[in-house]
Amino acid sequence: MKKLMSILAALAIAGTAFAQGSAAKFGIKSGKMVSSSEIMGQKTEAVSYFDNYGALQMSKTEMETPMGKMEMGTFQKDGKTFMVDYTQKTVQEMPAQESINYLSLDKATIDKYKVKEVGKEKVGGKECTRYTSEISQMGQTAKVEVWVWKGIPMKTVTDFGGMSIVSEVTEFSEEAVDASVFEIPKF
Repeated sequence: MKKLMSILAALAIAGTAFAQGSAAKFGIKSGKMVSSSEIMGQKTEAVSYFDNYGALQMSKTEMETPMGKMEMGTFQKDGKTFMVDYTQKTVQEMPAQESINYLSLDKATIDKYKVKEVGKEKVGGKECTRYTSEISQMGQTAKVEVWVWKGIPMKTVTDFGGMSIVSEVTEFSEEAVDASVFEIPKF
């Protein structure tokens, strides 16, 4: 169970390009993404939605574990992060995750996270800017490499606590998202 919690924490850190705060996070109002990830040799798929230029975000991941199928969700809204375990029917509310808003990088953010622009590269047919950074959360420091298009992480490689997580957007559509998608489940 401890290893599973580490994986879930690493998944949360892998999504750190989803920034908090009042400034626009993405250069697109709303959309849907499907991402494929590999964590310790295990493949997962996540479906994510965003609205209001990234102020509202929801991601749902399904994975097979030795204990069976698990469904986990992460909601970011109202300056908070909500971790949802659909299998155990629990919701954990936390303060907003610290993260990087790639649309409005300033010197303080660059210094704090050691952000470096390291090139341009296409991911999923989109011309992305590639960055490296270091993000500390929950007593761990993650080395993160992210390919960003219009503020949206299209690919992320996160090295965290001896684990490497690779996540890449495999489908992307700019579309309106119904407000009900961002409602926190009540179990």
